[in-house]
Amino acid sequence: MKVSARQWLWLAAACAYSLGAAATTPFTWPADLMTALPIVAMAVMVVVRWPLRTPPRHSVAGHPYVPYLALFVLFTGWELFNYLVHGSRSDHPTFSSMADAVNRFYALKALMFLAWLSFGWLIVGLGLGSETTGDLR
Repeated sequence: MKVSARQWLWLAAACAYSLGAAATTPFTWPADLMTALPIVAMAVMVVVRWPLRTPPRHSVAGHPYVPYLALFVLFTGWELFNYLVHGSRSDHPTFSSMADAVNRFYALKALMFLAWLSFGWLIVGLGLGSETTGDLR
């Protein structure tokens, strides 16, 4: 698979953005802004580019968003279960407490943010129905 110059530029931009996001302190307005911008961008791309281009092979139960909704319900259920269960976080770790353990280290936090951006990129790419999810035209 040949990688185009545009794809290298997108990767460099995503790496730089991830390094910047990793430098922020959690729950501050810069951190919230650095997280919100990709979420809004992905939501806009999904709304604009997905509806007429979602291939039937990605649909489950007749709708292409069902797997993502199921994943959201699973994560939310796990977080709520562990929040309501009495005991320490080491006995019942939530995804957020596991992420906090990784996010203590700048490089790991940047890699996790880059992985999160890549996952969003993959979701948008799947909706486009293209064979190469990195080629968002």
